[in-house]
Amino acid sequence: MMKRKTTLAIVSAIVLLTACGGGSKRYADIAIDPRDTLVVPEELTGEDSIAYIEDALIQSPISASDLLGLAEVHALEEWAAKYNDFERAKESPAYASEYLANHRDSAAMRLGNRFMRMANVVYRNGNAKDKLQWAIAVGVALDTFRVAVPSLSPDSTLNEILRVMEKFSSDTQGEMNMMCYVSATIEYYRTIEAYRQWLDAVPEDLKAAAQEEYEAWDELNEARFNLWRDVSYRQEWYSMKPMEIESYYENLSMNRRAELELERDIVLKGKLYRQKGKTVTAAQWEKWIVDSSVPEDIDFLKESEMEDYIPSDSLTTERVDALKSTFTRWIAARQAFAAALPEEQGKSYDNLTADIHSRFIGKLPLIIPYERIGR
Repeated sequence: MMKRKTTLAIVSAIVLLTACGGGSKRYADIAIDPRDTLVVPEELTGEDSIAYIEDALIQSPISASDLLGLAEVHALEEWAAKYNDFERAKESPAYASEYLANHRDSAAMRLGNRFMRMANVVYRNGNAKDKLQWAIAVGVALDTFRVAVPSLSPDSTLNEILRVMEKFSSDTQGEMNMMCYVSATIEYYRTIEAYRQWLDAVPEDLKAAAQEEYEAWDELNEARFNLWRDVSYRQEWYSMKPMEIESYYENLSMNRRAELELERDIVLKGKLYRQKGKTVTAAQWEKWIVDSSVPEDIDFLKESEMEDYIPSDSLTTERVDALKSTFTRWIAARQAFAAALPEEQGKSYDNLTADIHSRFIGKLPLIIPYERIGR
């Protein structure tokens, strides 16, 4: 599992302020339980109390109602009240102008709270199936937000979280790192939602194979992230490391969504796909593994007597083994899916797999051109 341990301290200060309830037109069948009857020990406060609630209530499998209920537990309605004085807004044009701006910010903060809190739960306690439930829960939160701020387009809604973070940011390195973390989480959600829609759309006889490919991809994605975080690139002494890694991760999510669109065209529309890159050989794959298992700046760390920042051989071995095993599972899942398709479609699917693999290896540039895998 990808146990992403990035601290939520800055989210707590900026967007982790208040949650709101509300129904949903798209997911109206979900019963939202506020879970506000759990008794938290008096000695636990702040993030410790939140962790207590999450650990007490959440065990995989996680439901969308579980996630939404936990978001409700952390509501601070008294804080939000000053932004929702409708009567005063009616009486005072000056206040009404201020109210409109503040109301939008407060609604964005509510959305950010729910979104990141739920993400934190599934990152820590969830698996691939739980993340599909997260996508459903986020849909409820988005519907609620659009009731509060109806003028925004669906495509721009989640960007409101980043807007309000930027508005209250002092642009310290820690805040920039957190901004990248939240931005990457947004793109990751969009990819999980794309997968959820894909699993709903795929023909019935292919659903089991598609589910296996999704779960294998999720494991591989986590293994790749953990390799980067713990072994590759610069180590903990480098203050921009979280920002850079999240930027890579964000672009990987964007690329996977583009790939899913190509897969939909192959499976649902019968479009053919020709391989664009060269097929990666076993030797090239192994070389990439070796190259990616050596930390950057290792000589600098030794010269600076900072050997403690160099990952241990056991950690490196563990991360490499996880990457190899999850990659093997993912390849097998995609081969099984291709074998279930008609011959020409199966060949196109295999061609796409080969191109995905060729993009997988090699050190990716800081910004991966989205057009690189455009349709």
